[in-house]
Amino acid sequence: MKLPWMKIFSLAVCWTILLALLRTCDNNPWGKNAARENTLYQTISFEIRNLDPLAANYTHESAVIDNIVEMPLAYHYLKRPYQLVTPMLTELPAATYFDAQGNPLPGEPDASLVARSEYTFHLEPGILYQPHPCFDDTSKALVEHPRRPQDFGPCGFREVTAEDFKTSLVRLCDIRTGSPMFGQFCGFLEGLQECRKAVEAEVARLDAERLAAGEKPTALTTRPSLPDYRKIPCDAIQIVDRHTLKYVLKRKYPQFLYWMTMHYFAPIPFEALQFYNRPEVNAAELKYVNWPVANGPYMLDKCELDHQIVLVKNPNYHPTPYPSEGNPEDQGTDILLDAGKALPFIDKIVFNWDPETIPTWTKFQQGYYDNSGLPVDEFDNAMSMNPAGGELSLSPEMEAKGIQMTATVPPISYYMAFNMRDPVVGGLGERQRLLRQAIAIALDTRQYVTIFRNGNGIMCEGILPPGIFGAAEPPATMNTVLNAWDGKESVRKELSVAKELLVQAGYPNGIDKETGNPLVIYLDHAAAGKPDFKNTFRWMADHLKQIGIQLEEKGFDLNRSRQRLSEGNWQFLYARGWVADYPDPENFLMLFASENGHVEHHGPNYSNYSSPEYDEIFRKLETMPNTPQRKALIDQANQILYRDTPVVWDFHPRNITLTHGWLHNYRPNTISYDTIKYLRLDTALREKCQREWNRPCKWPFLLLMTLFTLATLVPKRK
Repeated sequence: MKLPWMKIFSLAVCWTILLALLRTCDNNPWGKNAARENTLYQTISFEIRNLDPLAANYTHESAVIDNIVEMPLAYHYLKRPYQLVTPMLTELPAATYFDAQGNPLPGEPDASLVARSEYTFHLEPGILYQPHPCFDDTSKALVEHPRRPQDFGPCGFREVTAEDFKTSLVRLCDIRTGSPMFGQFCGFLEGLQECRKAVEAEVARLDAERLAAGEKPTALTTRPSLPDYRKIPCDAIQIVDRHTLKYVLKRKYPQFLYWMTMHYFAPIPFEALQFYNRPEVNAAELKYVNWPVANGPYMLDKCELDHQIVLVKNPNYHPTPYPSEGNPEDQGTDILLDAGKALPFIDKIVFNWDPETIPTWTKFQQGYYDNSGLPVDEFDNAMSMNPAGGELSLSPEMEAKGIQMTATVPPISYYMAFNMRDPVVGGLGERQRLLRQAIAIALDTRQYVTIFRNGNGIMCEGILPPGIFGAAEPPATMNTVLNAWDGKESVRKELSVAKELLVQAGYPNGIDKETGNPLVIYLDHAAAGKPDFKNTFRWMADHLKQIGIQLEEKGFDLNRSRQRLSEGNWQFLYARGWVADYPDPENFLMLFASENGHVEHHGPNYSNYSSPEYDEIFRKLETMPNTPQRKALIDQANQILYRDTPVVWDFHPRNITLTHGWLHNYRPNTISYDTIKYLRLDTALREKCQREWNRPCKWPFLLLMTLFTLATLVPKRK
């Protein structure tokens, strides 16, 4: 029989190609051998607006920026309750108080006697900024089309000085930064309003000079004028020497030290602002707000806000050891195995924007993300419920993979805000107040948490979450305007109560008695195009329909939604949340102080609530220590908020975080986000697990190729 040599040769080529393809078959989204690299892979579920430490105000932005910048103070990574530590200072600053005549006040004087407070900061010498071309006067573009700061060179660096903190604070006064915290800071720090006016005057002078020199007005927009923030007077901060600075407050405010853990007070080198203001850098569309220069443990390597952000270890990060002590129960556990070792442990961090929860969850199960939240749709598959009651636990399948679960109730409060400037739902009139109460009763939070969060949440009585001093303790201090005590727990009042409130408000069955028109409420949200929101909106609309109110949505992307929020161009806002910046009730109660109104003062009072009665009580309690007297004032403030209902009190989340067994030292920090430097990876275990969990199914291809080979070689019968 004559052998079909050409067929054999062709089949051999096909087999070679097939076997080569099967050997390289890999579903790893990060590329071959990525598991071996000392890289942490995380997801961000919301798009990031910018990474400006003065403007970033959302948790997903903080999760990135707080690992790039470093603040003067931080929280101990392991100890609970939270304790302050001094990563950049030689000691914890203490307050010095003065009266109206400038005389020192000893001890802890009453807040009414204090006209000025001073905090002196002593910087550790030798703390360096990351390498960056802004620190080298000879730097220039190294490639024809630069797309990153690294495309300019050479790079230099320098020491962090007291002057950099002044640059940061004066720049915060520049209205063009859009810092959401100016209004709040202005109420405490000396002379910020005057500083803002000085910045505006200097910008106007620089703009006029540029126009007189022949620049077009559009140039002022594409490359804004840069004032020298170092030279603009600011009474809130005094430079004593290269390593010493002093913050000056116009009253007593012990929570000020907590502010120093926030990225708004990170130092900013003026050279960085100058670099991004250079015409050739500006032409490359590189901006400080996307490429900040800092002295933290990591620095930016890639910044695509709508896709992926990559951080790499800062080679200049000052020596910082892993803590050698924690809580008493930590002794002898793995959480202290790295005690005294230099931070950070991880070389690289990849923040990948995955807006869809299911693909993200699938990648986590495959081992391609190192940690994950728990999607609602996957709750039953991932968790086991003890039939006899008790705590939730992971399913046997998840435990077999070495996955670990951490459940916490962080100090977070979610709410839906009424625009108190709106003529229908806003204002402190009785009609508007009753309408807001009716809507809040109809939107039953407990039912929402059960349906959409598998019960992982606690119904809000008010703005203060559990664990914060002064939080409501039903039934004694519950929100009796909206809730009732059923003998065991606080529950929303019946819909019949909401309907009666509508009648009293002049909207019987949802019809405006004055106009005869149906009552329509417009819900603003930033979830446009997100399928998960459809069910939520349908649930809200159905519940309001039961009391006669029609709900219509106005959905926008995140940036447009933020713009409408700043303009006050909305009526009812979905899904606002406040995460504690520091563990004090003032941090939550200030959300309703008039001085923090979002539209007028760019502050965090997003509902624009303004009540002289509330402001008076808030002013008394804000600077007090946690005493029974302060608790009594907090109860009064809560009762005013319960009555006025400027927001629909929603829920405090119970967060479940899952981590793979190769991610070590994970301890949730519900206050700050500068914690990645403490994490450590076992990359060998990760590679092993990824290989075992993602073995390609090869046999169908081999079977088909074998059958094809036989069909090709076996001679056909004549």
